[in-house]
Amino acid sequence: MYYRLDVVTPTGSVFSGDVYQTVITTADGEIGILENHMLLLTNITPGKLRIEKADGEVKEFAVTYGVLDVRGDKVIALVEEVFELDKINVENEKKLLEEANQKLQNENLSEEEKEHYEKQRLRSQALLDLASAKV
Repeated sequence: MYYRLDVVTPTGSVFSGDVYQTVITTADGEIGILENHMLLLTNITPGKLRIEKADGEVKEFAVTYGVLDVRGDKVIALVEEVFELDKINVENEKKLLEEANQKLQNENLSEEEKEHYEKQRLRSQALLDLASAKV
């Protein structure tokens, strides 16, 4: 009825425990994972991570980019950044969003620069949306 979830960032473990359900945003949209989910390896995109723990407690986070590995009774989310919803730095994200939007108007950007600023734009917009929904 439960499975093991590990949420890991480059700086360490954010969550590790038995859960009933996980809902996370992927490149194909939001997905829910229950015990014995089919094998899956997919990209995580900026959005909400909702964890329903085995004891019924629900935890919600904002996540940025990463990889989700689902293997039956074990799920691993490797993500660049994880934020508690009420700890998102709204002013900083607004600045980053504005910077990305301005840079993306430049026609002389390389493909690599365009990709970088598009990722920054999507990340900041998702974090701002989640922060405002929490209020």
